[in-house]
Amino acid sequence: MKVLVTGGAGYLGSVLLPKLLVRGHEVRVLDVGYFGMGHLRGLRPAVEIIRDDIRRAAADPAVAEPWLDGVDCVVHLAAISNDPSAELQPELTAAVNHHATRALAEAARARGCRFLFSSSCSVYGTSRGIIHEDGATAPLTTYAVSKLDAEEHLQGLATPSWRPVILRNGTLYGYSPRMRFDLVVNVFALHSCLHDEIRIFGTGEQWRPFLHVADCARAFLHFVELETPSHILYNVAAENLRVLDVAPVFAALNPRLRITHGGLPEDDARDYRVSWERAAADGFQPVESVARGAAQVCEAIASGIIADPESLFYRNAKWLGELSAIGGKDHGELVQFMETAARMGRGLP
Repeated sequence: MKVLVTGGAGYLGSVLLPKLLVRGHEVRVLDVGYFGMGHLRGLRPAVEIIRDDIRRAAADPAVAEPWLDGVDCVVHLAAISNDPSAELQPELTAAVNHHATRALAEAARARGCRFLFSSSCSVYGTSRGIIHEDGATAPLTTYAVSKLDAEEHLQGLATPSWRPVILRNGTLYGYSPRMRFDLVVNVFALHSCLHDEIRIFGTGEQWRPFLHVADCARAFLHFVELETPSHILYNVAAENLRVLDVAPVFAALNPRLRITHGGLPEDDARDYRVSWERAAADGFQPVESVARGAAQVCEAIASGIIADPESLFYRNAKWLGELSAIGGKDHGELVQFMETAARMGRGLP
């Protein structure tokens, strides 16, 4: 099967690509490259890489034709990811997460390509008890609103012969070749390793569904290969935990760790737990845990696999802010320059 992965150079995409390759799928990546593409060079067999801006498809549907040429399935991961990044540029978030998704899905449907969309459990906002896919949604942030808007349009496109699959992912964590340190477990790992301290904002009693990035990648692989999914919407998570429950995981890893509490940096009312029974009924089961993922990230930091982990490059909102501050300069050229400098620093051609 030939699979187009949008956002394939990102945190999740970089973990998904080798899983697709191992299964014998041909892979084409479409990514604007805000966070670099150099880490994809070592993939074997090599993937086809298109460095382009997905927003162009919303302005001109014909732009998507070469992206979809020969493609059997689209895995649409490209997005302005996480709440701080979305709040930084709401118009960009709507353009990428909603309007570009709509344009690409319409082009995929016209060609008969299957379409998988990466959404988020954050569309629930707050919930009492365990919430299922048919439960009420109440998005509280620009990011969550953009995802729900895209979901609703995708469901409106569904026909008896073409149905998208929407995976509402839990809060991701774990090691990726394109690392992020703006996710709670990964942030705790960073501060535990480098500063022997983690800070819990507020009471820490807010609930989140957690999902290892490798399990999320496995979920997409599973539904790529599942010929007849039973539903359009699926929650994908592995553990419902309070933020307060995550801290002891790091205390067990680091006996020097200090756990402190601070006020919320801004009003954050998100609080939700989800059921993933529907995905399990269609054959997908996660295998990782927060405890295992925390240890993996800590070891990647301690071993130096993650170079300069405190760099802004690993924090989506701050890095996008830096790119925005550049103004008229070409973002792609800047990132390519940084990639080249990094390779020269490692003695690579």
